Amino acid sequence: AGADTGGGSSTIVGGEHFPTLLRPRSAGRDFTLMASAFDMTVGYQLISEGRWMPQETRLLTGFLPVGGIAVDAGANIGGFALPLSKHVGPDGQVHAFEPFRAIHQILTANCALNGLISCFTYHNALGSHPERRRKRSPGLNAVGNPSKSFVVDEVASELLVHYDGAGRDEVIEVVRLDDKLDLPRLDLMKIDVESSEYEMLLGAEQTIRKHRPVIYVEDSEADLMTMRQPTRVMRLLSDRHAYGCLNLVQSGLTSMTSLLCAPQMRIS
Repeated sequence: AGADTGGGSSTIVGGEHFPTLLRPRSAGRDFTLMASAFDMTVGYQLISEGRWMPQETRLLTGFLPVGGIAVDAGANIGGFALPLSKHVGPDGQVHAFEPFRAIHQILTANCALNGLISCFTYHNALGSHPERRRKRSPGLNAVGNPSKSFVVDEVASELLVHYDGAGRDEVIEVVRLDDKLDLPRLDLMKIDVESSEYEMLLGAEQTIRKHRPVIYVEDSEADLMTMRQPTRVMRLLSDRHAYGCLNLVQSGLTSMTSLLCAPQMRIS
């Protein structure tokens, strides 16, 4: 199939309280996809191109066998959860966590629209201890980047994070991965949780110790281009789990956004 530039009559516009887009699967596009119309990053790329970060998807599927199990922490609307669920097949599992209600609804819709029984969605944030946090809801009626919505008290930058214009908020239920899931195996953890990654890993220590998954983690403390010293996440994985982390950007893979971490034996 040729290049797909998006738009056109095949995109359905809908939405009552915020505008939505729905684009059916077609030649060269693996998925039927829904997104909020003003999502300028993940949603825009999924609707226009039919995929999100394909180079990272290829990397992750390389560590995930057919029939395997993955955790997608910070799944947003399914940019990774959808291709990973398709890859593992009906006997695999992808456990996708998204804390914000409207975004979680779109994530779940995307899994259902594509008939992916291997996709399990959870309306939770992942952290170091159970708690409830009241947060401002993402605003989906203006151009912004909902994927940067965050549960922690503050992040380095709120650039392009748009909040609900009427001041609506919501209660986020934070859970420990160790409490939420009792898995028979775990091959891969993908983590993009907007400055919550250290706390999320603290709440997943039993799971990591038992299954020794490959971990692909966006580290909010790491400037991948200039990093010289290990971050708290890297030290945690090294000291408690004997993991090593590879900075793929400094290894020449400049399109990657995260650290690739695995047991030292596999890194060697």
